[in-house]
Amino acid sequence: MELAQVQNVIETAPKGANIILEWTRDAKTRKGSPPVRKMVRCIGRLGVEYDNLKTVVEKRANGELPSENQGETWWEWVQYPFLVRHKTTHQLYLRMYKGTSKKTQPMRQFLVNGEATSFEAVETHLLSSEKRSNDTTDTFMVKIEDLTRVHSESEEYGAIL
Repeated sequence: MELAQVQNVIETAPKGANIILEWTRDAKTRKGSPPVRKMVRCIGRLGVEYDNLKTVVEKRANGELPSENQGETWWEWVQYPFLVRHKTTHQLYLRMYKGTSKKTQPMRQFLVNGEATSFEAVETHLLSSEKRSNDTTDTFMVKIEDLTRVHSESEEYGAIL
């Protein structure tokens, strides 16, 4: 997506509501592997206050997280709480928060040379960071250029009119 489309998403998507995000990117692969693309579809929430998330409050109370937010490391806010920028590369990311919907399940698909293939078929080519699940994280970030679609079950966000 272009930055203008992402800005439209920020302006039109309901804050805190579950929305569907779809993106495609190059998968991290071992040297000498064929090019592998990863397509992802998941639920996220936009415009949420991290410190107010129930899971964050619980994790701080039980010691899983520090009692105070430790701040950003490799990134900085561009438009709080939506857009962040990598401090070195200046790459823009949409900051999302883990969705709470049980209706729509996350999905991933792999492509090799443009052909859909199973995870098992590409697993030996993938780095370990591509294989593990990040189900314990409360937030995630997606490069805005990788986003292909942002929508709900009934509405499209990010379209430039």
